[in-house]
Amino acid sequence: MTQTSEQADPTFDTPFVTRRQRPLRNTDGQLTRLGCMALAVVCVAVFLTALDQTVVVTALTNMVGDVGVPITQPDRAAWIVSGYLLGYIIAMPLMGRIADVFGRWRIFAFCLVLFAAGSLVCAAAPQLGAQVAPDYTTLSGAILTPFYNVVQALLGPLSRLGIDTTSPGLDVLVAARFLQAVGGGALVPVGMAVTSDLFGGSRRGLALGLIGAVTEAGGVLGPLWGAAITNAWGWVWIFYLNVPIAAVLLLAAFFSLPRQRGRREPIDFAGAVLFGASLTCLTIGLGQQSGQVGTLSASAEVRVNPALLGAALVLFSLFVMLELKLRWPVVDPRLFRSRALSSSALLSLLIGAALIVALVEIPIFMGALQNKDALTSGLALLRLTALIPVGALLGGWLSSRFGCPLPAALGVLLTALGLWLMHLWPATVDQGAITVATTTAGLGFGLVIAPISTSALNGSPHTQAGVASSVVTVLRMTGMILGLAGLTAWGITRFQQALAAHIAPDVALHAVLTDIFAAAAAIALLGTLPALLLWRRNSEKERGAEAFESFVAPLG
Repeated sequence: MTQTSEQADPTFDTPFVTRRQRPLRNTDGQLTRLGCMALAVVCVAVFLTALDQTVVVTALTNMVGDVGVPITQPDRAAWIVSGYLLGYIIAMPLMGRIADVFGRWRIFAFCLVLFAAGSLVCAAAPQLGAQVAPDYTTLSGAILTPFYNVVQALLGPLSRLGIDTTSPGLDVLVAARFLQAVGGGALVPVGMAVTSDLFGGSRRGLALGLIGAVTEAGGVLGPLWGAAITNAWGWVWIFYLNVPIAAVLLLAAFFSLPRQRGRREPIDFAGAVLFGASLTCLTIGLGQQSGQVGTLSASAEVRVNPALLGAALVLFSLFVMLELKLRWPVVDPRLFRSRALSSSALLSLLIGAALIVALVEIPIFMGALQNKDALTSGLALLRLTALIPVGALLGGWLSSRFGCPLPAALGVLLTALGLWLMHLWPATVDQGAITVATTTAGLGFGLVIAPISTSALNGSPHTQAGVASSVVTVLRMTGMILGLAGLTAWGITRFQQALAAHIAPDVALHAVLTDIFAAAAAIALLGTLPALLLWRRNSEKERGAEAFESFVAPLG
């Protein structure tokens, strides 16, 4: 009898079973009911964590007031977004290997509990940041008192490090978002691993496409979900609702996820810590608001912290040296010898910086200048995010037919054009102009997704394809963090200078926001060169077609 590709795959023959030794696949390779439940559990978990990447962007103006941050300090408020991205970046490359070693169920459960705990602390941040201790005789007070004591103990050391601790509620919220993201970011590679197990080796492209589609869907719907919850019940319920959902997922996962462990191989914890510490130092030291709240100075300028920038350089150097010596590094620096992978990574970094500006600044523009509620801001942003998966599908088709450079360059140009159109928005911009600019940028952002992924995969050895995919994802989020930190610090400095020149606050804010859009357009335009250097060989059409088919399969 001729053996099928699935039967020949040793991974497929592995008996993936649940706690009660019940199979997740039958002998024909089809998912059992428990297998379908396992697939649903990981997809919902990944969707939930992807949702929380963008869920706060339409609620920021409501959140900052409740945690004691003036609207004149958006550089500090930006950490509500950056804190989550930072945790995501640290956890994603590491947790896939940890799940391979310790087992899918154990790591999935641990990460889901971590995500739920972070969500709970996010919701309680205004109370924990207050200078009045909770009443420990009540149930809620008893739960919050230990967290409150930890917060109060950390404020002193953080202040001595030069970190602004004048808004403890913000500090709690950022720390909780980081904790939430470590759990949430880890669920993505764990979910990919579980889904790959369920589908078998020959159909893992379908698994990756499914998780990718779920992740993109969460990012698209996040701003609208956050706006709707904020308008209905208040922003804290964005996080409170995560807790019961996580509890249901945990219960379902207990009965459906496989229990196998892998071989005990080294895990590069040190590399993950060094990279995370380096990025944290760089983000904090890159640019902060100068001067005190309410201080108007025509000479205000972005203040950088040389000590933190130096520490970032030292930590990153140590990270690179460590990774070059390890057999199982988080990221192998040798991968960047490939022009295709390096170009993909650079383009991903630049596009991430431009994307976060659009995601954060559009709701601020709508809320602060047009006095629109969170839901209206979310609907404006939806026109951008909804076009991203459309552009991704189109970019995948173009990559499979014409190669990577063409759709990537087209995406870069459309992204820059959309952001430049936002730069031209008057304070009273109409809905037509908003639609044209946001849909143009959204289509451009989507077009570059498939070329970046295809080029990264083609430019790396087959045995390191997963690492290459993680690299471009991590660098996109790194670009988001650095773009948000740098452009926000630059913008608030310009705002201070405008106020010092006796320009009306609303006029100054409009000028700053539109200039930030222009700067983001310039950053996107820089991506033209790496876009043209993406993978060009003939074999890319075949692999590009495979990547496109794996992306669209779960959608069709």
